[in-house]
Amino acid sequence: MGFRFSKRISILPGVRINLSKSGASLSVGPRGASVTIGKQGVHGNVGIPGTGLSYRERLDKPSRTRVSDDRPQPSPKPELPGRVVVKIVEDQTEFFDDAEIPLDPSLIPSAKKALGDQLKDFLESHVESRNDSLDALGKLHHDIPTFLGSIPSTGGNKPQKEAFGSQEAYMDALMCWRAEQANSGPDQTALENALLGALGTLQWPYETNIGIDFTDGRLLLDVDLPEIEAMPESRWTTDHRRCSLISKALTKQQVAGLYVEHICSLILRLIGHSMAVSEGIKNVAISAYTQRNATLGRPDDEYVATVEISRGDWDQIDCTKMPAIDPQNLLRRYGACIETNARGILLVQRAII
Repeated sequence: MGFRFSKRISILPGVRINLSKSGASLSVGPRGASVTIGKQGVHGNVGIPGTGLSYRERLDKPSRTRVSDDRPQPSPKPELPGRVVVKIVEDQTEFFDDAEIPLDPSLIPSAKKALGDQLKDFLESHVESRNDSLDALGKLHHDIPTFLGSIPSTGGNKPQKEAFGSQEAYMDALMCWRAEQANSGPDQTALENALLGALGTLQWPYETNIGIDFTDGRLLLDVDLPEIEAMPESRWTTDHRRCSLISKALTKQQVAGLYVEHICSLILRLIGHSMAVSEGIKNVAISAYTQRNATLGRPDDEYVATVEISRGDWDQIDCTKMPAIDPQNLLRRYGACIETNARGILLVQRAII
């Protein structure tokens, strides 16, 4: 609203044309009161005759011209899906929705918080899986049989009842056969074949060669061990903050400790499977050697572990609890020579003959 000066030209009684800088407009109404219709809209006018002063007010509402907004509209804020899928890609954790579409990075902190301990357990299970082959090196003895095999005796064929004329004669022959069975023991050839079958079917993580000598119930095993250089040099662990898996290098002392653990488990496994073949095996003696660069600079066979266990000592062990038994402690209990220096390196021993 406001007062202004303008010039008017009358064309008909009550109808005037107003001229101003903004252009011409048509006024309808008596002098001093009129309605102006122009390109700036419809206005009501009240004037004071003879002064050139007028009062003006907009009567219509200004039309709003719709201006198209070509600016890009903001994307809707991403929301956490009802189900989050977690995967290990190489060594990193990645998050997806049900459609296998990667989550928006802004949602990952919320996804981690929502998963909570489930994410931690997921990472730990993957670490355990990756370390399975390493941990198995000290668990070879877990498959030792809990039963004792049976080998046929050398005491001839069992008497047949129809071959005797009376029951008394048959019973006498049967008693004699049983006594002969007990005294003669198992068939030597059958026992050796059973022993070769038992040891020959065992699977080993590394190449393991075994020499066998069986005499008068005493089994002597000469074992060519894998080298310490074959041992793993790293172990997987979890970085919970970054939700990733990390391969952490083992120290030389840790590798040496792993090697000793593996050898003790290997030796105990050989003893256990041998004892399970037959009670005809009364003693098991093991001499284990490895190839190392000795003082002369060339690889030499060096015996690093020896032990001999009798049937009586073995029968004291509860084989059903074998996973809970520490092989190194058990072998030393029965006089095994398995010694290391301050760095964990196995010392040379004298072989059993």
